[in-house]
Amino acid sequence: MNPSELVAVLIIGLGTWLFYLSRKRAFDRRNAFGREVFASYGGSLVARLIDWSLVAIAFVLAGTGILYLAIEYRDTWGWIVLLPVAWFFVVGYVPLGKR
Repeated sequence: MNPSELVAVLIIGLGTWLFYLSRKRAFDRRNAFGREVFASYGGSLVARLIDWSLVAIAFVLAGTGILYLAIEYRDTWGWIVLLPVAWFFVVGYVPLGKR
């Protein structure tokens, strides 16, 4: 494993850990009945903003690490990952659902 692969795996690991941390924060706020408990409405907004930010950063980090590994291995399996990315940049949208 060369150093660039190690960096990519560390970036993916950091993104995964941040996603886990955001979901754990949301889980820890729940009471015995499964309802989220906040001291105030402002606390609710701040907590959800922090969770959303952690999830967004986690997806960016994990996606960056996966793309970096795909570029490193584009001759073997990387083209499978890079093909949808190229489609998005050429066509401009991903056909996933209704319009």
